[in-house]
This record gives sequence, structure tokens and C-alpha cells, in this order.
Amino acid sequence: MKNRIYKSVVLLSFLILLLVQFRLTYNSYVLRDRDYSVKEKTLINDEYGHSISEDKVYKGGGKIIDSILSKNMPALKKAYLSNRKDFVKLSQNVSNTLLKTLRKESTMDSVFQSIVKKNGLDSNLQYLLTFQQIDINFDNIIGDITIFDSHTDTNFDAGQITPFGVIIDGKLSPPNMQNRVTNLSVSGKLVYNYRVTFNLFVDSPGRTLKVAYQMLPTFLLVALCIIIIVGINYYTYISWMRQKKETDVKSDFLNSIKHEFNTPVTTILVASKSLHEDEVLNDRNRVNTLINIVERQARRLHAHINQMLEVSEMNNNINLEETDLNYAVLTLVNDYKIKIHEPNSLTFDPHDSEILVMMDPFVFTTMLQNIIDNSFKHNQSEVKITMLFITKNKDGYILHIKDNGNGMENDMKEKIFDKFFRGGKDSTVSGLGLGLYYVKQCLDIHGWKISINTTPEKGTEFLVFIPMGQITNSTND
Repeated sequence: MKNRIYKSVVLLSFLILLLVQFRLTYNSYVLRDRDYSVKEKTLINDEYGHSISEDKVYKGGGKIIDSILSKNMPALKKAYLSNRKDFVKLSQNVSNTLLKTLRKESTMDSVFQSIVKKNGLDSNLQYLLTFQQIDINFDNIIGDITIFDSHTDTNFDAGQITPFGVIIDGKLSPPNMQNRVTNLSVSGKLVYNYRVTFNLFVDSPGRTLKVAYQMLPTFLLVALCIIIIVGINYYTYISWMRQKKETDVKSDFLNSIKHEFNTPVTTILVASKSLHEDEVLNDRNRVNTLINIVERQARRLHAHINQMLEVSEMNNNINLEETDLNYAVLTLVNDYKIKIHEPNSLTFDPHDSEILVMMDPFVFTTMLQNIIDNSFKHNQSEVKITMLFITKNKDGYILHIKDNGNGMENDMKEKIFDKFFRGGKDSTVSGLGLGLYYVKQCLDIHGWKISINTTPEKGTEFLVFIPMGQITNSTND
């Protein structure tokens, strides 16, 4: 439960940090995007205003607007005062005519290129000129009347219409508030007053990528910061889990020590105390029985101490000798059979040829004995069977130790070689959790590998892999 809470807190903290970092980076990008080429925008805005100071939209645009509106103002007034439907229809016709003429007669290319050349600006700059709104005024009481805006139906294609009005000239796409240079509303006086509104957008191709490139150091620093934080959190979590595991292992070990050492010590103390009684001392049989008990428990205690010392003192300075694998296994099996009572059995099927291996006979014997001990110790079958045999493949030889014992779950297979780990919860099975740890240490010293095939309630098979490079003399099958 605590582990799950810890994971949740770490994950939530990381997500919040990621969100904050993303938000700050995005805001920085927006500010950089908004301020991109501010000087150029200001310069173009001023130059554009000067170039049409006595005109509208572009040079010659005022004459086009005046000529078209002057012809239609009386009709627009009459329609507005008499029939609003006719006014709407006439407004659309006038607007379409005006906009088409402005598009056709546009001189904006020459105006813009003149501004770029005069001020030494980037020749790759693109522009877009849009016509946004037309207002007319018949008298001050009625006020301004809009005959065209961005919501008015027109005869133009969708590609010629933007949220900022109808495109008059230019190729820049898309227009937005970041690349808008100017938004002008200019008035004119004919028989009646009018006001037109238009926009100029200027930008260089790939501005988004350029801004992103300018932000690249920031992006890299943010990414590095996130990676470092993730690494620190991961390292902290792994360290915490390792410490937790070590604490659990130590706790299990101390519990095992308490059980495994306390039992023989208590028995020895009780037996020793009994030996002080006159009634016991006068009974030779009872004395012998108590002495045997003390001796057995002392040997048990001695075995545990030796096992711990073997593990703690084991190192890479082993004494390698050329030894026949068949002989080493057979010798151990024959000695071990003395402790096995029928109908239980321990068998070994030697390989059909001599296998000379560089090994430390003592370490090998102790390692194999630990595996065989486990095969009988953790076996609740009525008839306990352990079989040993050797097979060969292209990479070397494999020593199999197979039993019909309790087996184990797959998630336990990687843990059983850990120091002090005890897979079974049966307190009647003695041990300190050092046997298979010692096995793994022995195999690592020899440079051998081990794997496990196991099925719960059906038994376990240990496979010790001996590479061909360590076989000094073998007969091909």
C-alpha cells in the first residue's frame, strides 16, 4: 500500500512539473512569436502609411473607391429609405464590384517591393492585403451603415476570403494577429460620407520554424531539466526499493537466525541443565540420551555457522583442477544416498563419455550438495525422487538436477538466488536462505550459468550450463 502511494505521489508530482514546464515554455514561445521582427513591422507600417498618405488601400485605390461609390450612393440611399431588401441586394452588388475592381487594378506589388528595396529588408518577405469593411453615412441622425464586412455574402471563392476580409492582393498565408502590420480605417467625402477598413499582413516564410529554432536552447534546457528530474526520481525510487528490500531481507534473516539458532541453543541449555540433576546422573541411559541430543544440536548449530562462513569468505581465488564431471557427480550422489531412506530415491545417469572440466572440486561439491539438499527439503511428496543426468549441445554440457517436489511460481525464480531469501513459508523447514545464494556464487566464480524449469506442485529442474571452452577433453557424441 505504501509503495503504491509513493508511486502515485511521484507520478503526480512529475505530471505537475511537466505541465508547469510546458506552460512556461509555451508562454515563452508565444512571447517570442509575438515580438518576432517587431522593428520590421514598425518600419513597414510607417512606410506603408506614407505611401498611401493621400490615397486608400494602395496607390490609385482611392480613385477606384470614390468612382464606384459616388455612382451608387443615391441609389443606396433611396433603397435604404424605401426597401431594405433592395438595399441589401444593392449593397452586395456594389461591394462585389468594388472589391473585384480593387483586386484587378491592384498596384500593391510595386508598393510593397518599393518598401522592401528602399529599407533593405529581407527579399523573402511576403504580404497580404485584405479589405475588411465599408461603411456609408447618409445623415448624422441615421449614422454609419455597414454595406460590407467579413460576414457579408460575396461572390468570391473560399480561398479569397479570410477572417480579416476579402483578399485584395498578396500570397502570405495564413494571416493572423502576429503578422498583421496595420489595420487602417480611412474616410472619404463624396455627396455622402464613407469609411473603408483594410489590413496589411507581412511575414517571412517559415516564421514558426525560425521562432522555434531561436527557442531551441530553451527547449533543450527544459528537456535536460526534465530528464535530470526523471533520473533523480528514478534513482531515488530504485534506492528506496533497494533499501526496503535489504531491510526486508535483514528482517527475514534475523527471524531465521532467531529460529534456527535459538532452537538448538535452547535444547542444549535444557539438556545441560538436566545433566546437573542427580536423578539423571544416576541413569546412564538418560545421560547418553541427553549427550546425544546436545551433540546433534551442536552439530546443527555448527552447520549453520559454517554455511554463513562459507558464503562470507568465498572469493574468486579458487583452486581449479581438471576433473571428470561424471566422477564428481557420481561420488557426491553415492555419498549422499546414505542419508536417503526408501522409498525415496536419488539417481544419476552418467554421460556416455568422459567430460574433463576445469573446476574447484570442493566448491563444485558444496554447490551441488546445496541443490540436492533443497530438492529433498522442499518436497512434500510421499515418495521423493531426485534425478541427475548430463546432456550436450553445441555450446557445452548441461547438468540437470530434477525433482518431483513442490515447485514454485515463476515470479519466485529470480529471487531464490538472493541472499537470505526463503521462498517457502513452512516454518518446519530449517535453513537461513543461504544455500542457493551460495550455489549462484559458486557458478559465477566458475563462469557457469544456471536456469530453472519449474511448475507448482509438479517439481523443479535446475540446469547448470558448462561452456565448451572449459571442457579440456571430450569425446564427440
